[in-house]
Amino acid sequence: MATTALDRDAHLFHLAAQRAGIHMPILPALQEAHDQPTPEGERGLGLTSADQEQVDSLPDQVMEAALLVRRLTDSLIQSGWKADRIWQVNAGQYSPEVLAVLARGFEDKTIGGPILAGCSLDRLTAAYRQFCTLERSTQIAPANTALTGSTFTIDRALLDTIERLPQFYQGYVHQREALIEATRIWRGLATREDTLVSLGLPALNYTDAALDTALVTFIQRLSPNYSGFPHQREALLRLVQIWRQLDSRQSAIASLSDSNLSLLPRNYDPALLAFVLRVPEFYAGSGTQRNAATETVRMWRDLDNRNAALTSLGVNPIVFANPAAPEASTAAAQLDRELLSFLRRLPAAYRATPNQQGALTRLVQLWRGLETQQAAIGSLETDLRTMQWQVMILKQNTVLKSQPVQASALPRNEVAAMPAGELSLIDSIEQGTHYRILTVEPIRDRREWFVYRGHADFLEPATMLVKTSTFLKTRPLQSSSLGNAEKVALSPGEFQIRSYEDVGDHLRIRLVKPINNRLEWFIFEGHITLLNVDDYPSPRDPQPAPAPAPVPVPAPAPAPVPRPTPVPTPAPVPDRGRRIQVPGLGTVWTRDPIIAGGNFSWGEATKDGTRIPENSTITQNIIAMARRMQEVRARLGNRTITITSWYRPPAVNRAVGGARNSTHIRGHGVDFVVAGLSPRAAQRILDPWWPGGLGYGSSFTHLDNRGYRARWNYTN
Repeated sequence: MATTALDRDAHLFHLAAQRAGIHMPILPALQEAHDQPTPEGERGLGLTSADQEQVDSLPDQVMEAALLVRRLTDSLIQSGWKADRIWQVNAGQYSPEVLAVLARGFEDKTIGGPILAGCSLDRLTAAYRQFCTLERSTQIAPANTALTGSTFTIDRALLDTIERLPQFYQGYVHQREALIEATRIWRGLATREDTLVSLGLPALNYTDAALDTALVTFIQRLSPNYSGFPHQREALLRLVQIWRQLDSRQSAIASLSDSNLSLLPRNYDPALLAFVLRVPEFYAGSGTQRNAATETVRMWRDLDNRNAALTSLGVNPIVFANPAAPEASTAAAQLDRELLSFLRRLPAAYRATPNQQGALTRLVQLWRGLETQQAAIGSLETDLRTMQWQVMILKQNTVLKSQPVQASALPRNEVAAMPAGELSLIDSIEQGTHYRILTVEPIRDRREWFVYRGHADFLEPATMLVKTSTFLKTRPLQSSSLGNAEKVALSPGEFQIRSYEDVGDHLRIRLVKPINNRLEWFIFEGHITLLNVDDYPSPRDPQPAPAPAPVPVPAPAPAPVPRPTPVPTPAPVPDRGRRIQVPGLGTVWTRDPIIAGGNFSWGEATKDGTRIPENSTITQNIIAMARRMQEVRARLGNRTITITSWYRPPAVNRAVGGARNSTHIRGHGVDFVVAGLSPRAAQRILDPWWPGGLGYGSSFTHLDNRGYRARWNYTN
């Protein structure tokens, strides 16, 4: 029973515990002990309030309960309780005395607000111990097995890490946020602004330098003031988690055996490579660009000065001593060619060494005109939040190759066998009979590969139909206000695009094939039409007409029947729904999950068995989309998702007014409703992450696995 509760609402418990600096298992334990419904019908945590809207929903109750637990432990500390009276060090959990206080209920009379009702101490204790056991069973094992012992050993490792931390602080955005969050949790504050004020800084008008000084000073005082209170431990664990860019508290504990605090996290690599990949498109030979690229050469090759970098490129640096000399312009052109050649080779050569990371980060800083390396890191974080991966479909088992030639002509270490399936890409471009791709994750320690085009595909690219003569532009402005180098004339015709996004009255598009060595352009929306895009007002599936009410007929009186001899009642057989035949799979049942252990059934994909896929390709699309929908469900906090429309045969799609090339026909378009979230809220959560089509209306959200980014709102 308790395990089910944690599985269902774990995201809420973890988030609230992180915010308040408490031990997470106490929250699902309170839910089990109280078992009281909220006004919205969910299982609450026993909270009431004069302002009932404050605790109407389960998320509100979880967050308020976490804050009350923190205020209760703070009040116990203020009344003189020591750490060992609040926290059992060897067991790694709250003491029986704290549970007894919680079971009596709690109200923070100093500030008012919600009240935690009393509950059964036995039920609370049993549930808390069960959730603590479950938490320990799911922890990642540290590389240092000494850390698997008591809380004392974890505390020692935490303090060792914190004491060394100031020497590695570089003011990177993730480092600064780690220290701010640790300060907030340690001091029990509600917001970032409150935290800044507590450090003696104004909430708005402050410099990064002043903030860094205040944060490092505060962190240096933590070790001597650490008393082992739960909120102190949670503050330091949260610091380690954010500093090391980890996804959970358990991962932070497991990482304590790693003494390396200095390297840029590997998850910046895709942003660095995506930036480098675009640089040749925008390189125009300006002084700033030339200087940025030359400095990158110097750092990448670990050279002492700029002249050494020029020499390594085969360019005589003495020529540039007199810019007016005739040979200077020739040398500049040669330098530009060599720099472009160098930049184009970087993605394939990148191995994420500290030297290479530093060189590319410096390129970002100089190219974007940023004052500090910290600002460059911040710009990369922004890039990461908005990056749009492509999804390549490997249609069969194949090989990735270092060159676009027969695999048999390459050494074994220059090919990588790949199974059929999906591959996430930073970028791709057609090159003869192959695609040149840059993968999000390295494969055999490299990201740039070639793959035979006959073995790979993307879900159909969108087609942009240009209706009248127009311009591709580098900025979304009137063409008359742009210089000749900032626009390209375009005649009517069809062009394939990987992605598009609304920018006022223009679209920002990314082409499949470059024009003038660029893939990204702006185009006036009124001059084009997008084909193969599900930006239609989503049709509602037709509802069957109600059956006529039957005419009542008097039932004949039954004849008396002798009482049968009782027989044992067999165990109920699970109802698997209707049996249907699905191409490529054979017999399935409508209530069977599409993927093992999944939350989406064949009945949901096939309208309860009334819409059978026409072929095995559609079946495989449905299965692939079911896997992605599991990821969607996790992104949305494991909330219940109700499918309103999935697969539609062409005839049904026409009947309900669907687009001619609707992704529903191909089995990977899904319309759904999320419990507790409006379509707009679901769209905000999914938009930065989802790589395919995403649209929302007033009552539903649409997703599809088309393989390029597309966004729209339904008009009704």
